[in-house]
Amino acid sequence: MTAIHERPNRASAKEAASFVEEFDRLEQTREEKLRLLDADFKTKKRAIQKEVDADQKTLLADAKKQGVNKGVIRAISDAQKIKRKAEALLERAEGKVDGLEDDDREFAVDIRTALGNDFANFGLGAAAVAREDSVETNKPDATTAAVIAAVKGSMSDEDWDAAARPN
Repeated sequence: MTAIHERPNRASAKEAASFVEEFDRLEQTREEKLRLLDADFKTKKRAIQKEVDADQKTLLADAKKQGVNKGVIRAISDAQKIKRKAEALLERAEGKVDGLEDDDREFAVDIRTALGNDFANFGLGAAAVAREDSVETNKPDATTAAVIAAVKGSMSDEDWDAAARPN
């Protein structure tokens, strides 16, 4: 063990050891209190989950009797849940900007204005918008157009038209 050299403004080794022991005792107390709190929280959380699950099961059974598919209900509910989380994150992000000092806040607002509300100006965003535009107008990309031309060229017009008709 390293010796602690006693000086007028330094504690003795025994005094320093007592600080370490007390600090460790406080740490152990904290860990135990947090463990108990966590166990209590998990118990309460399970009870809430069980209650809500039972209510949802009853509601889905009633919906099924009325001809509403539970998958539809879950899909819409999941989408709304995601939307609420996104709105909360956006609000939190806005709060971070609002918490900046005046000059920094103005600069952050200027940057966001330059970026725009959507991120279509970024590389991947622009590619996604271009892809969506080509899908919406039914314009195939160059590779797809070449494949279509090759297949169409190998068929008669009647066969091509027959293949294009829905069954």
